[in-house]
Amino acid sequence: MDKQLDLLDQIAGETRGHEAQDRARKHAVLTALRDQMRHSLQFVAALGPDWQPRYSTSENTGRPGERIHSAWDQKGLSVSGAGQTSHMTWDELAELIEDHPDRPAVVKFYTSVPDEKSQRFAQHSFACYRPVELMPEGAPHQSWIDSEHARPDWDDRIKAWNTTVKMLNDALKEVDA
Repeated sequence: MDKQLDLLDQIAGETRGHEAQDRARKHAVLTALRDQMRHSLQFVAALGPDWQPRYSTSENTGRPGERIHSAWDQKGLSVSGAGQTSHMTWDELAELIEDHPDRPAVVKFYTSVPDEKSQRFAQHSFACYRPVELMPEGAPHQSWIDSEHARPDWDDRIKAWNTTVKMLNDALKEVDA
């Protein structure tokens, strides 16, 4: 039997149909990954058929009034902000970015970083965190940016992050198409 037609999806600009809600859900998570989440590069690089995060955690990021709460676990990512919560499974994220032609460069950077176990991120290294200058709230002090720029891996790190942002922009375009 054919899938039942959702008439709300047939009205231009309508947001209550199933397909429109699915696009909005994915859009919210991808936007948070692109603009705010500290661990986006790790998620983009580590995705694969056997990958599962080794931990569950959450974080609050963003400027006051624009803050989001994001959480992840074995099932996927959840993002809460502006009174709504959106969820995307790891498989859904992988479907959008796993075959991106620029992903091998991000994976190469991710796998080249030494495994500096830390309390803040028990899966990989501080070197994979979103640079403070790319955080929506910015750096609390210029010395934070200067410190990151002084790290020997800075050029590779910022290049990998810019590639990650590009990949997430491309995924957003695909979802919005």
